[in-house]
Amino acid sequence: MSSKLQLTTLAVLVSAALPAQAALYKVVEVAPGVTGNEVYGTAIQPGATTDPKGCFVDDCADGVDYALAGETRNRPDGFSYREEVPFAMDNSFGYIEDDYDGFEDYCFYQLGYATCEYWASDRWSSWYNETYSSNTPNSLAFIEGSAEKPSGAINTVINSLDPSGQPVGNFSTSSKRNEAFSAVTNSTLTSKAQSRAWASDGTYTVGSTSSKSGIGGERYYYSSAPAIWSSSGFVSIPRAGGYEVDGDYYAQGSMRDFYIDSAGGKTYGVGYNNYSDQHMNATIFIGNSATPTSATWSSALIYNAQVDISGDNINSNSVATNINKNLVVVGQAKRSGGFPQNGAASNRLFIVPDASASSINASFFYGGIFFDGAGGEMGGINNFNEIVGRIDSENHREYDGKQRRQRAFIYPYGMTPKTDSSEETAITARRAIFKNKAWLLDDLTNGGSESSNNNQYRIYDASDINDAGVISATAVKCSGGYDSTSHNAYCGDGNGTEKVVAVKLVPIAGSDASAIEPRSYDSTATERKGAGLGFGALTILGLFGFMRKRIK
Repeated sequence: MSSKLQLTTLAVLVSAALPAQAALYKVVEVAPGVTGNEVYGTAIQPGATTDPKGCFVDDCADGVDYALAGETRNRPDGFSYREEVPFAMDNSFGYIEDDYDGFEDYCFYQLGYATCEYWASDRWSSWYNETYSSNTPNSLAFIEGSAEKPSGAINTVINSLDPSGQPVGNFSTSSKRNEAFSAVTNSTLTSKAQSRAWASDGTYTVGSTSSKSGIGGERYYYSSAPAIWSSSGFVSIPRAGGYEVDGDYYAQGSMRDFYIDSAGGKTYGVGYNNYSDQHMNATIFIGNSATPTSATWSSALIYNAQVDISGDNINSNSVATNINKNLVVVGQAKRSGGFPQNGAASNRLFIVPDASASSINASFFYGGIFFDGAGGEMGGINNFNEIVGRIDSENHREYDGKQRRQRAFIYPYGMTPKTDSSEETAITARRAIFKNKAWLLDDLTNGGSESSNNNQYRIYDASDINDAGVISATAVKCSGGYDSTSHNAYCGDGNGTEKVVAVKLVPIAGSDASAIEPRSYDSTATERKGAGLGFGALTILGLFGFMRKRIK
């Protein structure tokens, strides 16, 4: 018997002795229906299944019942089309008014990369196009292959989808950089210099509105405030401290998500508000009524994530991004460039277990895939306390070095003080699917009958998750499949073409913890030689800055 035959026979016998591997998720690429060099998934339609385990029990096929929203890019944003102020922290507009030098200064002082000239040039050219040149469209939004372009829109972003699948976001026109749009409209919005919509339940929408405070004719120098509205009512949340304009600084605020506690007679919102010294700090907004537009609102600072800690500006800014019905709050705090941690001025992710607690304190993600000083981007949380986003997958020094590569993750957080006792069993069962720990999503798309299809993708970002367990995501694709199933496999021996695409991650019915087959790492150190990744796949900050969102 030949040695080749012996090895083949042995492989068959070993394979037969091992349990079948099926992965946890099927990767489903979504056609955008609009053109762009790179395509990003930004939101998934809310929804559940008849079984508490969601699509892990009920067969959701390709997730056709849950629409995905996304956007294209031909180049990076100059600064985020979503944010109230540049870089989510420049409320003096000092960086942005200095043109290219300001972009380079922001990178140098707040990110610390050794590649700031490249980083600044890439974004300055986009900002120049928007501000001084032709302002050609860069961000085209879509839902499941159909373009979403409000009348007069140039650049459009979708921050979330409401329960009926309607988009919630903002768009730019020739006269406004940001104007909110959602199925819930209110005439107050059109009178504002700028507005943004972040989340909606179909009756109420939350976001922010801006008022012009400075030099006429400029597209900056304005203040903003958190807002919530219905078709018949509009409320602007008061700033928590300071003045609308204080020297060179303009007060800012934003509500990113909300939950109406009908039984408790309260409404909880999350986002950030303006505090002393005009700092922008992660905040829980509390309305004393289950009718948000009739409520009296107060702001509760989220401690441990605030800018000023013991007299030092440890963070440059922070924001709470999402809240679910268990009153679990998640968010992120950008470490100041003057106080890097573990070699990086990272964007750290945090959780608050109970928005109704008398003392609100953030706990930063730590342990397992969340190493000390890891940076990332929060995506969303569903009502089973499953959190998605992206996180550093490398831990080399960024300050005076290069950016870390990032990958998408899921974190089944588990029980919290406000978890309904009737749902504890369901949460426990869903956590068990993930072996009660966080994972890089690439580890959960490996193996089984979907292996060949899934091996075409490496999941860069997870932007949203619904109660059915379907995730909106962005992936780097190598058509036909990477050279191996490892995390760092090459595409065509380094000569292949990779592209950035929007995908859904749909749980595979019948999958459980036994299906998890983590990807390995290739030891080969050969340098890539061919077409490289697009800018979105290479950078760790991505296009979107502080995003999002959303789940109701």
